[in-house]
Amino acid sequence: MDNLFSEKELNQLKNYRFTLEKVHEESDLSITLHELLQKNQLRPFLSRVSEHIQSPNIKVTASMFIKRYAFLAAIYLYAMTAFNKRFHIDLEDMHLQTDEQDPIWLPTFYFSKWSLSEPSGDREQWRDEAIADFFSSIITPVVESVKTESRQSKLVLWENISIYIFWLYESVLSEYEDEEVRKRSKEDLHFIAQQAPGSLFGSYHENPIKRHFHEKRYIPDLGEEVRVRTTCCFFYALTGTTDRCKICPQTCNQPKKVRKNGGNK
Repeated sequence: MDNLFSEKELNQLKNYRFTLEKVHEESDLSITLHELLQKNQLRPFLSRVSEHIQSPNIKVTASMFIKRYAFLAAIYLYAMTAFNKRFHIDLEDMHLQTDEQDPIWLPTFYFSKWSLSEPSGDREQWRDEAIADFFSSIITPVVESVKTESRQSKLVLWENISIYIFWLYESVLSEYEDEEVRKRSKEDLHFIAQQAPGSLFGSYHENPIKRHFHEKRYIPDLGEEVRVRTTCCFFYALTGTTDRCKICPQTCNQPKKVRKNGGNK
């Protein structure tokens, strides 16, 4: 249970906003993740985020927050697939940390307590348990809490998470130098996005990621195939922003408004 990451592995995880450094001067935009499940903590936190990112309303704030929160999935799944190592973590020991000098607001994640395990036998069973534990106890409770508080569509919030998972597997892990990891990445993405039952994600009858894993479409103005979102993330609604992400369903019907560097803001 205590297999450590190598220095190389840690450096790779840091690319996805994982940090080993605890911020000593707490920002009002930093929070322990279990507090996101408490109404008296979540509401003022989202209010502070709204002010910081100049969001017009709580629905937009909720969407933007979950896009940041989705990087937890990148951290966890990268370790699971690339290193064959599973984080054992609890919300009480996980912290979202903010550098208030960052104008874009890209928080990092610090774990005050965690351990690791590797598959000792059947990897598929190990993977099932890893996916179930992470999504049902770390991702889904926060999604549900934010949805309830903001009344933002659960479809929007889950698609915000899904696009980062697809990006991780299709654009990052598919290019990994180790052929075994590339093979594993295909298998893991297929399972997460198509095969995993809803029960692994919490009290869902259906896999909340599966509906967003549809065929890519060629967009002439982009000159490439993209998986167009089925929902809009509302990035355009932030103050001073008039354009949209390149995978926005509205953008793809109006090519002239494509945001060339958008999609993962």
